[in-house]
Amino acid sequence: MISRQTLLISLLLVASLLIWQWSSQHEDPDLLAQKKDLSLPSFTASQLLNRSYATDGRLTDIFTADQVLYYQHNKVTDALHPVLQTFEQNGQQAWNISANTGQMISNDRLILRDNVLIKNHNPSLNIDRMQTSYVEMDLNSRQISSDKPVTIDSPDYHVQGVGFHADLNAKRYQILDKGHATYFKPR
Repeated sequence: MISRQTLLISLLLVASLLIWQWSSQHEDPDLLAQKKDLSLPSFTASQLLNRSYATDGRLTDIFTADQVLYYQHNKVTDALHPVLQTFEQNGQQAWNISANTGQMISNDRLILRDNVLIKNHNPSLNIDRMQTSYVEMDLNSRQISSDKPVTIDSPDYHVQGVGFHADLNAKRYQILDKGHATYFKPR
C-alpha cells in the first residue's frame, strides 16, 4: 500500500509539473518579443557605403560592405566583405583594408576575419601590402594588431612572422614573434 505521505508528495510533484508546464507556455508576450528581438538585427543593408568626415569637413574614411546586420542592443555591426579606405590629411588615399567578414563594435573598433588584406596607397611608404587571417583595429587611433601569422610585402623585402602591431598614422609596424625577412637586390 502507498502511504499517505508518498501519495501527498506524488500529488505535489504532479501539481508542480502541471503549473510549471502551464507557466512556460504562457510566458509574458512582451518578454518573448524582447528575447526574439535580441536575436534579430535592428537594421540590415546591402551594398553599404558610409563616409566619415573630420570636424573640419575632411574625408577620413570610407567603409563599404556587401551586406551588414546591425544589432542595436549591443551596438555591433556584422559585415560581409567589408572594406575600409583611409585617407591622409591631404585627402590622398592611404590604406585599403579588406576581409571576407568583419564586425564593428560601437563604431570605434573593427575586427576583420578571413583573408585580411591591408594595401598601401601612399607611394612614399616602402610597403605594398600586409596579409593575415585576423586583425583588430582601433578606428580612432588607427592602431592595428593581430596574433595570427602575417606576411608583409614591398618592392625591397618580404617579411613573415606571427602577430604584428601597426600604427597607420605613424606608418610603422612591428612583427611580434618568429619574424623572418628576405631582402631583394637593389635594381
